[in-house]
Amino acid sequence: MLPAWAIEMKYVDKKTGETFSYHDLCPKTPMIFLNHYWDGIPDSPDWPKSKPLYLMPNIEMYELTAEHYWGVDMVLCKTAICARRVRLWYEQEGNPRQTQVLYTRHTSSDVAALARTRLGKDTIKPKNWSDVQFIHAVGTSVQKGTKPVLNCWLERPDFPQLHIYMQEDVYNGNIKDYYGEKIKGTQVKLHLGRASADDFGKMIAESAFFLCTSLQEGYGHYINQARASGAVIVSTDLPPMNEFLNEKSGVLVPVSRWAIQEQMLGGNYKGEHGLKGVRGFTASLEGSQVCEAVEKVLAMTPAEREAMAARAKKQYFIDLNFFASKMKELREIARAGRPARLRTELGAE
Repeated sequence: MLPAWAIEMKYVDKKTGETFSYHDLCPKTPMIFLNHYWDGIPDSPDWPKSKPLYLMPNIEMYELTAEHYWGVDMVLCKTAICARRVRLWYEQEGNPRQTQVLYTRHTSSDVAALARTRLGKDTIKPKNWSDVQFIHAVGTSVQKGTKPVLNCWLERPDFPQLHIYMQEDVYNGNIKDYYGEKIKGTQVKLHLGRASADDFGKMIAESAFFLCTSLQEGYGHYINQARASGAVIVSTDLPPMNEFLNEKSGVLVPVSRWAIQEQMLGGNYKGEHGLKGVRGFTASLEGSQVCEAVEKVLAMTPAEREAMAARAKKQYFIDLNFFASKMKELREIARAGRPARLRTELGAE
């Protein structure tokens, strides 16, 4: 990761007194930009014409436009739906720059393993596959399906304890007015504020059951961290969420899907150059659907739950190795300037 000052700073050769910019020193080294956060850098007068520009997008973000995709030499897709949609978009709208699309997958920090290292293994309780308690970590997002989760628990007071972790401003702005009083005295335990890295990692390491009911994701680090910890995960059956799990490694909630008009690759874009003929990638989730998924978990034996969690953890490492392999390939491409060995089997949506 390059801070802005590294690009803006002038570098002086102490022997000759010559002054150089970052672009003078690295005129052919590709730069990867995440989403639309370009900060005008490629438009600066000293940007070398020969310098490749790579984009790693979260395709659900409203700010990404045709100019972003047309302005790069390579698109790095963390998810299969990203690779499919971007390739379809270039076929539909044209690819004058001969931009390549490389499906890389991605990875996430294993916060559970870090907690064991920093706090000591003896401080981490083993996961309990018999005592079902669910974790729903919202953080700062309003796209985690929290309202359907709460609707489910309010309808089912017999359900096990549910721990919800969220930032206080998200609670005040989206949850408090309607649910604040209703959840008092229920099985819903609310944890407001930002947990420390150690506390968060300990929670992930000890928890055996996660509700990752995202309505949409650019990738899904929360789901991936739950996989890394070896947990039973309930998530929505919609890409990219269902790219992390299958029927044997998690519990997928069937959902209907709809398209947001501000998403250029969502199939219902209100502006120019929107991708056509595809379905939206935002879930419509009901509390009853969450309840059905929870009932599936409750009906499983402890051994079945543990086996499901082990399969999810195995897939975390498969994806980690895939991502590492693709990053090595990307380095070779960047150094040699040769075409990528593109993955074509991306599955269906």
